[in-house]
Amino acid sequence: MAAEFTTHNRGLMLWPPVRFEKLTWLISEGGDARRSSRDRSYQSAILDPIADVSMLVPSDCALISEDVRAAIAQFDVRVGDTLAPLERLLVRIEASASSRIENVAASIPDLLMAEIGDEMGRSVADVIGNVDATAAAIELSNDISPATILDVHRALLRDTHPVLAGKWRTDPVWIGSYSAGPPGATFVPPAADRIPDAIEDLCEFMNRTDIPVFIQAMLMHAHFETIHPFPDGNGRVGRALIHALLRRDGLTKAATLPISAGIVSQKHRYIEALTEYRSGDFVPIVELGADATFAALRSASMLFDEVEQIVNNWRTVAVGVRVDSVIHPIIDTLLAHPIVDVKSLSEKLEASPSSVGGAIRQLVDLGVLQALDPTAQRGQRWGAHEVIRVLNAFTSRSINPFGRH
Repeated sequence: MAAEFTTHNRGLMLWPPVRFEKLTWLISEGGDARRSSRDRSYQSAILDPIADVSMLVPSDCALISEDVRAAIAQFDVRVGDTLAPLERLLVRIEASASSRIENVAASIPDLLMAEIGDEMGRSVADVIGNVDATAAAIELSNDISPATILDVHRALLRDTHPVLAGKWRTDPVWIGSYSAGPPGATFVPPAADRIPDAIEDLCEFMNRTDIPVFIQAMLMHAHFETIHPFPDGNGRVGRALIHALLRRDGLTKAATLPISAGIVSQKHRYIEALTEYRSGDFVPIVELGADATFAALRSASMLFDEVEQIVNNWRTVAVGVRVDSVIHPIIDTLLAHPIVDVKSLSEKLEASPSSVGGAIRQLVDLGVLQALDPTAQRGQRWGAHEVIRVLNAFTSRSINPFGRH
C-alpha cells in the first residue's frame, strides 16, 4: 500500500502510539519466586507496523526538516574534497562522543595510538567497537535489512562481548528499574519473540522513499530504541543507523557529523521526546535532532576553518622541499592519520624506513610533527600536534554541543 504523506497543523494523533500487553516475569528470566503472581506481572510494549502507515507531518516540522537538509547540503558543498581525508577521524569522533553517552570514555589520541599497535584498555576497545559499528552502518547503508543491522551490532561487540554480538535479545529488558525488574520499570520494550517482526517492519520503513530523510532517520531512531532489540548496544547501534540513512540518501557526503551525540547530550529532553514518540507524537524527536544537527554543523564548520589553515601552513613550510621527497606524501596522510610511526608510514607509503625516518626528522624541524615521547628509545611516535589540538576541541564541542550537560 502506498503511504500518504501530507502536512497538517498539530493537534491530531501523528503516529501509531505504543500499546501494551500484560506479561509475567518468569523465574527463568530473573524473576523472584518469592513474589506473588500479581507482583510479577508487567506491561510490555506492542508496536503497530509502520512500514506503510499514512504519515501526517505538521508544517512546522516539515520546514525544520527542509532547513536541516539545506544546511547539510550547503556544508557539504563548502567542504568538498578538502575535508574528505578527515572522514576517517570524524567517524571516530562521533563514535567516541556516542560512547561517552554510555559512560565509556577514550580520547582521540588513545584511539589513534591503538590503531598503530598500542595495547588497548577496555574503554578504548569499547570505543573502537563503536567506530567499527558506525563505519559498518555507513558501508552497509545501501542494503539496510535485519541481517545488516545484526552485522552492525556484531561489529560493535565482537571484541568486547562476543557472546552477545550479532544476536537479538532473548529475555526482557526494561528502563527505569534495576533490582525490581520489569514489574517496577518505567518502560518495558516488546517481548523478545516480537523482535524479528518489529525489526523487519522497521527495515521496510527505513527503505521507504516517500518521507524526507531527516524525519525518517529520527523516527527510525526513536522506533529502534523503543524496540530495544539487543541486550546491550541499542543506543550505539541506533545512533549509527542515523548515519546510515543520511549517507544512503546522499544527505551527508563529505563528513560524518556528530549529530547523535548532540541528540543525547540533552538527556532529559531526549527521554521526553522518546516518551512523546511512544505516545504518538514524533515532532519532539525531530526537533531535538534538528537542534543537534545545527550544533554539529557549527562545530564542523569551525573544524573546517581550522584544518584549512593548518593545511595551508603545511604547504607553505614545505615549499622548498624537493618535489620527489617522501615528505609530501607523509603530509598528505596526516589529516587522516595524525599520529604516525616509521613502521606504519613505511608500509603505507612503500618507502624505506631510513627515508621515512629522515623525512619525519625534517617535518619535526619544520614544526609539522612533534615527538609524543621525546625520551623513547624505541617505538617512537610523532603527532601532527595542530591537528590533534583541533580534533580534541572538536570532540569536546561534539560531546557537549550546547555548552551544558
